[in-house]
Amino acid sequence: MNDLARIVYISRATFAATSGTDGPGPDGSAGNVANAATADSQVTQILLTARATNQRDGLVGMLYYRDGCFMQCIEGERRRVHKLYRTLLKDRRHRDLKLLVSEPVDRLAFPEWPMKFVPDDHHMQALLVEHGFDEFDPYRFDYYLVERVLELMQGLVDPTVSDADARASSPVRDIQLDPHRRLPMPIEAGAAKLRRERLIISISLLALGVSLANLAYIIANI
Repeated sequence: MNDLARIVYISRATFAATSGTDGPGPDGSAGNVANAATADSQVTQILLTARATNQRDGLVGMLYYRDGCFMQCIEGERRRVHKLYRTLLKDRRHRDLKLLVSEPVDRLAFPEWPMKFVPDDHHMQALLVEHGFDEFDPYRFDYYLVERVLELMQGLVDPTVSDADARASSPVRDIQLDPHRRLPMPIEAGAAKLRRERLIISISLLALGVSLANLAYIIANI
């Protein structure tokens, strides 16, 4: 019986960003920062710890960090995935954890990555701009943007790994989130949608009123 599960969660860092030179090196260990690799010492330690823990527990996944926010995908045996998430809830290096995806899966999206580090590059920037964002704020993402972000992250190269095979972009795999599940709509978007719907209803009622008035006038003058 397949007992694989995937979760995707977001959180906000509780530490201030740093620009030290102790990011993960090309071999995946702590060392000088390579081009496009993370330069934040706290993120580096989180990444290295996650890789060691996941290798031990047989889990895989992806980590992305930008503008003070994390997005992380964790996959593997359901029991171990959820046990790790309960541990992450107690980690003081981040707060406001929000689970975006929690689902059983038939196949893994990041099978070869104990913890893939996704760089902040122009592909992500272009996707954010396309959807009207000037910064990475996953708390305002809708269901479809979350899906597109995950698909993008599957194909991007991990700059912290030197091995040619590991660095190559993996073929984009369908995340296949549950199509019946929808993330809550951001408050701002929900309010705007409600205003539009009310305006449409008001216009429709006004048009109906005018039509009935004209009809009554015609009948009265027959």
